[in-house]
Amino acid sequence: MDNPNQFRNTSNTPVTMGEIMRAQRRDAIRAAAMFMAVVLYGAVLIYTGVHNFNLISHTVAPDQQLFAITALLCLEGASIFLPIAIHFWFAPGPQRMVGYLLYAVNFTIVIVNTILDAINNRADSIPEWLSLYATFILPATPIVIGVGIAFIFLLDPSKKIHDARAAAEAASMDAMALHMREAANRDDVNEAIHLAAVKDMQEATSRITGRRPLELPAPASAKRPRTAAAAPSRKPRPTEVVVLNAERSGPPRLVKSKARRVRKAKGG
Repeated sequence: MDNPNQFRNTSNTPVTMGEIMRAQRRDAIRAAAMFMAVVLYGAVLIYTGVHNFNLISHTVAPDQQLFAITALLCLEGASIFLPIAIHFWFAPGPQRMVGYLLYAVNFTIVIVNTILDAINNRADSIPEWLSLYATFILPATPIVIGVGIAFIFLLDPSKKIHDARAAAEAASMDAMALHMREAANRDDVNEAIHLAAVKDMQEATSRITGRRPLELPAPASAKRPRTAAAAPSRKPRPTEVVVLNAERSGPPRLVKSKARRVRKAKGG
């Protein structure tokens, strides 16, 4: 049987209509209590907000009352933000502890400001400790709230992932720098740097003197020993020139040597 009111039956006995009705009444009463709690909390914030504005407005110039409203929003807004963040956002551990501490500090400031404004309105004598508070602490109370919220963000668990990634990148860069320092001692690296320096110096000299620099020598790594012996050159066969009918006036003609004719006859 579906329970729209999320009534949990821990036993194996069937859920009765009376139990469902009692669960509905409990849910209705809890909803009404939560609504009344929100209304009362809002009324408290309105009451303290009036006293805080009256008090903080005396700390700024008459033509800068807007900044007094900004400070009021910091104090009263923190009173709304912190309970919601503690319930839905803050992780267990340091972040939640800082949230509780900041919530207590914020309400302490609000209470002291309310008392101080009430004394001023009655024109009573202010105690010495309240006078010191109004002189040195009251103008900086919004800054205290801002610093506390900054610590809350710094303690967020998502920052641990960011720090781990930053640490990995830093370690990678350190390892790269170490390998680069080791590679700087290699002969081929120093030879390449030397050749580049010589080339730059030759080009600079050519611009000054107007003479073309000599060709750079080939690097030692480019000089490879020949592994295979060069094939011997083929000795050309001798060819004799025999002039036939030299007494005639016609041009001479070339004939093959006698030894070559003999080898050809034997082969044939």
